[in-house]
Amino acid sequence: MSGNELVHGYIIINQDYENSIDYIKKLGKDESYPFINSNMFSIGDYEIPYYYGNMILSFAATYKEFGLELDEINKFILKIENILRNIDFEKAQFHCEGFYSDFIPFWINRNSYFGKKIDESYSENKENLIQTNEWYFGFKDGGWKFKELEDFYDFKYPIFIA
Repeated sequence: MSGNELVHGYIIINQDYENSIDYIKKLGKDESYPFINSNMFSIGDYEIPYYYGNMILSFAATYKEFGLELDEINKFILKIENILRNIDFEKAQFHCEGFYSDFIPFWINRNSYFGKKIDESYSENKENLIQTNEWYFGFKDGGWKFKELEDFYDFKYPIFIA
């Protein structure tokens, strides 16, 4: 890929599909890197029988040399978290892959079915998940883990940008 980094992922909507889609459509064009625009999302079809269970929003983008700097990774995560705070999501996952990076951050809404199941067994998952008031955050298998990001970038979560 030589500097052309690919980010793809999904957000599973819990129940309020229409308001979640309205929020995504209102994002418009992002003016700061890494960009997250409305048009980078695919909203799918919300008529039965074209989906089963929960609706999924998909995301795809390419970035130039994304992942070289911790600041870029932090900004991407914070932008996704801002979106998640404004929609009714169940879980979300984004795979950031390329020459410079390979990590898969994910979020599980603590108020969702999956979040409540994790609440019951959180003590067993502490090393892989960080619990906040809103969600569980972690990195999926197949990419860098917390330890690798901490060692290489000095990554910390939750993210605070001064």
